[in-house]
Amino acid sequence: YDKQAINNMFDSLLSQKWPTETQPSSPQATQHKSSQLPMVYLNKGQFYPISLQGVDSPSSNKVKTVVMAVFENDKSAEIQLRCWNHWHARQPTVKQRVIDIADYKEVFSGISHVEEVAFNALSFIWNPNEEGKVYIGINSLSTDFSSQKGVKGLPLNLQIDTYDFSTGTNRLIHRAAVQVKIFCDKGAERKMRDEDRKRSKRRGKTVIDSKTIKSVVSSSMGSDSTFFKTLEDHVTNPVLFIPEMHLSNMQRCGLVEVERTSLKRLYPDRVDQSSGSPPPSKQASLEEQQKVLLYVRTESEEVFDALMLNTPTLKGLRQAISEKYGMQEDSIGKIYKKCKRGIFVNMDDNIIEHYSNHSAFLIEISEVMSSQFQVTLMEL
Repeated sequence: YDKQAINNMFDSLLSQKWPTETQPSSPQATQHKSSQLPMVYLNKGQFYPISLQGVDSPSSNKVKTVVMAVFENDKSAEIQLRCWNHWHARQPTVKQRVIDIADYKEVFSGISHVEEVAFNALSFIWNPNEEGKVYIGINSLSTDFSSQKGVKGLPLNLQIDTYDFSTGTNRLIHRAAVQVKIFCDKGAERKMRDEDRKRSKRRGKTVIDSKTIKSVVSSSMGSDSTFFKTLEDHVTNPVLFIPEMHLSNMQRCGLVEVERTSLKRLYPDRVDQSSGSPPPSKQASLEEQQKVLLYVRTESEEVFDALMLNTPTLKGLRQAISEKYGMQEDSIGKIYKKCKRGIFVNMDDNIIEHYSNHSAFLIEISEVMSSQFQVTLMEL
């Protein structure tokens, strides 16, 4: 691990002020106004330790902390969920989470009851009279939320909500956040070095190696530090992301009510919206949306054709291709999806149902043997 620490120092539970500070090894990324969240740069998939400590003799011996990756509140819940679904549809596995916790014992210190609250949130219980530490990793790049190239990446907020768990009320007693931009392949370090050079030039000083820069606040790991900003807004509920397919699996396993009860205790107004589980009045309209619509064209064409799949299955896709291109359905063999990264994937019912609706593809139909054809859908 990089020696990066995100330290949360909490004030007395009685005072409910709970100022927080964070300390990633990259120091504060840029100058920011006091009204804005401080920003730090992190690497995708890299784990960073979060240390938690209550000070001024907290009266409670048990609190529940939820760590989550969320968008700015100026984006509606609908837009946020659309961004998450866009990201999730392009992951190598449907089980890929936005935020992960290192799950081996030696990195757990003073925490218990770790739960994956949503794909972008996890929670744990700890004693504020003792220091707690967890390692958190974020698996999305800031540029993962749009298919358009050259679009400026969307920063995320790493938000920490803490609840008084010992009284059974689950009352929110502290909320803090820091803005994060996620890079790949050590991009966070390169970005910090670039900003260090720019700052040094502006000040007319010699560029200093980033390792020699002293931290603003000394952390337990001796790295540079950035403070979480305490948020006064305890009313706005964060948008929690649970893919519909994951919710369906939970329903089949009989787990959904347990999970829903747990979520409602923390975020009662957001559960139905974030999980995608509809109220009864919307059930009928969702059933009508089972059809899948694809847009396809050959490489020589400029205009797309619409493929309407009456059933969101591989058989439904074969039927649609057969009707559109005048082919015998049984002459269509393998159907592949070529992702933007060049990865070939066997099309199956799961991909078609959950990750293909309203997607655009180049279609390539090639004869592999007499009267047998292979279809490749190249993602645009």
